[in-house]
Amino acid sequence: MNIAVRYQSRNGNTRAVAEVIANIANVEAKSIDEPLEGHIDILFIGGGVYMWDADKELINFLKNLDKKQIGQIAAFSTTGAMTSTIKRICKYADNAGISVNENKLCLKMLMQGHSAFGLQGGKLKEQQIEKIRNFTKEILKS
Repeated sequence: MNIAVRYQSRNGNTRAVAEVIANIANVEAKSIDEPLEGHIDILFIGGGVYMWDADKELINFLKNLDKKQIGQIAAFSTTGAMTSTIKRICKYADNAGISVNENKLCLKMLMQGHSAFGLQGGKLKEQQIEKIRNFTKEILKS
């Protein structure tokens, strides 16, 4: 099974989640700046919520997804409270004709690592890591 992990992250929270997923899946987490290569059975894709929406770079990445290249998407996001990025990932996958796994991870971090407060992102709590592990293992099982 060919698995890829791509993320968009401004201050490190989503990158940290992607790295936990990639470690479990035994692949490398890469930024959405890195092109996808070959056929991918499962693409874990995630991003944060900025100004109540997904980042524009993530939206552009999603708009260019190719259903011939990707079997299924597993969506994840870091957020203060909103699920808008998960909704965007699902919308663009659906537009491209790519199935989205019913299991999604929306890791609510409130102000944890919020750059507006000068906080450094990417420092996950043990219970958050456990949620990520459970999400990833469930996806890989299905």
